[in-house]
Amino acid sequence: MHKENLIWIDLTTSLYWKRPAVGIVRVEQECCRWILTKLKDRVRICAFDSSEGQFKELEAQEAWEVLRRDRSPPESLINPAAAPTSSRTAEPVSCPAAAPAAPLGLASHIKQVLRKLVLATLSRIPLSYQPAVRSKLIAIRRTLAGSYKDLKTALVGDPTTPVSEPASLQAEPSRSPIRPLAHFQQGDTYLTMGLDWDHGNKLDLLYRAKKRTGLRVLNFAYDIIPVKFPHYYPSGKFELFSTYFATMGWTADRIICISECTARDLGGFLEQVGAPRPSMSVVRLGDTLPATMNSGKPSPKVAELLGAPFLLAVSTIEIRKNHECLYRAYIRLIESGFDVPKLVLVGMLGWRVDDFIYSLRNDPRVEDKIVILDQVTDADLVTLYRHCLFTLYPSLYEGWGLPVAESLAYGKFCLASNAASIPEIAGDILDYVDPWDVPQWTEKIRLYCADPAALRSKEQLIANHYRLSSWENTADQVIAAIDNVPHAYRSGLIKAHTAPRAALVS
Repeated sequence: MHKENLIWIDLTTSLYWKRPAVGIVRVEQECCRWILTKLKDRVRICAFDSSEGQFKELEAQEAWEVLRRDRSPPESLINPAAAPTSSRTAEPVSCPAAAPAAPLGLASHIKQVLRKLVLATLSRIPLSYQPAVRSKLIAIRRTLAGSYKDLKTALVGDPTTPVSEPASLQAEPSRSPIRPLAHFQQGDTYLTMGLDWDHGNKLDLLYRAKKRTGLRVLNFAYDIIPVKFPHYYPSGKFELFSTYFATMGWTADRIICISECTARDLGGFLEQVGAPRPSMSVVRLGDTLPATMNSGKPSPKVAELLGAPFLLAVSTIEIRKNHECLYRAYIRLIESGFDVPKLVLVGMLGWRVDDFIYSLRNDPRVEDKIVILDQVTDADLVTLYRHCLFTLYPSLYEGWGLPVAESLAYGKFCLASNAASIPEIAGDILDYVDPWDVPQWTEKIRLYCADPAALRSKEQLIANHYRLSSWENTADQVIAAIDNVPHAYRSGLIKAHTAPRAALVS
């Protein structure tokens, strides 16, 4: 039976994410895990089915299976500088084990064979082209899935209509659980923290649900960089994100921002385009990485790096993250005769880095000095943070800068960019450098590599003054934001709003 005042957490991004967690995915998963634990009687999980344009409910067991992929429960969260602040477990002990998988049918077998073939083909494509090829393949898959659905409906009939054919003539059951529609009711709250812009008309449909039911809507906002700096992104992203954020202004009752910088940027944008400016909260993201089942032993690719000093830079490898600055600084150091440690770049390849990747692969000066690691698990990332000399983060603009906070959580000094939100993380504990100033990056890297006393002094400053932030604390801030949002159907906001399309940027 449906309970009043439920909190619906949208887990769409994590449900379909198949890689090790990155920033936004980590936020969605860690906040969801803690909120589920603290408010389990009030929480329901949903996901958006873009092929059907509907929100569907996930069973608790399925949600936990998504959240625990290769993870230990949050009671084993790694806090390298202090003991855990809470004895709560963030996963119900009574959560049943997953049911055994059903035997694969012919269709499922064909899918697996095709998937292996596609992955094998991708592995032969240059790394810099893989993101674009993956995007095309995903678009083709969605198109084929829609065509299959139409054909199936034509041959078998509307799947929502009861059928009476003998069992032998029925279509093969899907291995995925049958998910009922999510029934939003008056007084309920909906929270979304994921990659909503990747899911078509999701916010439009959410807006209609809000007008129909009085649903309270909370959206996370990480940054508006594709709108503020469209030249960092492929063509079409400015239009996509402008529409997305304008629609968010019409849809959300509260927007939860991850930094004061993001709140300022988004508020200014909404005013500029004439969209409503909902109330905003700023939450601090957690610093800690969750432990994994195999955290005791690093993978071979990481283990072989541990025998010598190395520096670490963690982020998606895309133009905005400014890895080019580090490459140029390393060239200066190498040509000056300085014995610079190896630089380990951890992250998947993004867009507009073809020339950079080409340089790394073909410049003999850095062939044994700069290493790229993709598909790095949390266990390996923990090992890399613990063993590096210090970390580097030269980003041109950020909504927060999670790797900076993670570095500090492991007591490691981070030489960081002074751009946007990054100084909010640690104030004057760190050294900040203009992301365009390659000579200054060069000299700072030289200083902290050549002077162990200077590096120890920075590490001591971190140990004495940096305050760790747990994901449990982040979840508490989100819960406070949820509990302090007025019901839309009581506040009159629903009647005041017209269709969100009126605010879209052309």
